[in-house]
Parts: sequence; C-alpha cells; structure tokens
Amino acid sequence: MIIERFYKSSPEEVSQILRLYGADYGDSAKRYAQKSMDKWRSGTIKISGQTQDRLVKLVPVCLNSSERYLIAKEICLFYTNQRHKKTEFISINTDEPLVGLDKLHTVIKSFYEGDNVVELPEKLTAAITWLADDDVTAARALLARVEQEEAKLIEARAYQDIEAIENILTMEEIEHLSQQIEFPNGYIKISTYTPKKPFLKRVLASIFGD
Repeated sequence: MIIERFYKSSPEEVSQILRLYGADYGDSAKRYAQKSMDKWRSGTIKISGQTQDRLVKLVPVCLNSSERYLIAKEICLFYTNQRHKKTEFISINTDEPLVGLDKLHTVIKSFYEGDNVVELPEKLTAAITWLADDDVTAARALLARVEQEEAKLIEARAYQDIEAIENILTMEEIEHLSQQIEFPNGYIKISTYTPKKPFLKRVLASIFGD
C-alpha cells in the first residue's frame, strides 16, 4: 500500500519527498530520482530496492490521518497474523446451558480486553512510529484507535455467534453441537454434551416421560 501511495503522489508531494530525499542522500540522488520518476511509474525502468526503500520511508510526510490509519490497520493485521494465537475450549451442558454460556461470555471478553487485542512487538511499534512521522505520541494514539476498532469488531462478531448458539440451545432436541468462534488473536472451540441419566431414571422416563 505504501509503494502504491508513493507512485500516486501529487506533484507537490513528490517535490516534498524528493527535497527530503536530496537532504538525506545528496543532490545527485535527488536529480536521478526526479529524472526517473515517470519511468518508475510506467514500469519502463525498474527502481532498485535500495532507492525504493529510501523513498518509501519518506512517504509518511505526505499522508493524511485517514491514510495513516488504514496503513496502520494493515501493519497491525500483519503482526497479528504472525503471533501465537491462543485457543480456549468451552463445553456446555445442555441440561444447564446458562452455566456454559456465562463462561463463554467471560472467555470472549478475554479476547478483546486489555493486552489481548494488539500486542506490541518492537517491530510493530517501530513501524507505527515511522508511519506517524516519528511522532511517538501520535503513534500511540494511532495504535489505540486501531485497538478500539478491532475490539468492537471482535465483540460484535462474537455475540452474533453466541446468539446463534443460544437459539440452538433452546431447541427441545439438541444434536451434538461443535462450533468455533475465530478472532484475530485466537479461537474459542465450543461443544455441547448431555449427561446420561442413571439407568433407573431412564427407565422411569421411558414409562412416565420426563
């Protein structure tokens, strides 16, 4: 997304990026980039990896708040997919479903409260700080915004699944239920069981009903 944004920069933004590029790497590097920009855009010539990295690092100076936020989400998603995901198991007794559902609600909260939403590995923090143009305070605010949105999405998605499970548990005849709720940071695996009644109770139930 960053490299695409670089090639879509306006003439004013390109001028700003190249001015900073020249200050960092010299006038000859700046002149070469000015001369080559249109050819890089069109694909006539291929930009070197080193030059691309150097130019891309300067892109944040041109980004508005919405663009920074969208890119921050992508960065956070990348690191979320790289980290270890926890798995929780919930087994619900169909004779007493409320006990299991209460436990399920508690476990769901653990996936979107506190540090479980977005962990902060050093590379992630560095990437967001770079995106915020090395403004640490702005970087923290950007991360907090991403965390809040992710938490809301996780919560909304989870409770849609819970509603479906609750509807199933209200049915008179419940087949064995096996369901998984997936979050960016892990999974909850849900199953149901119905305790077997003692032999005498089963006999009486077959004669007289429950």
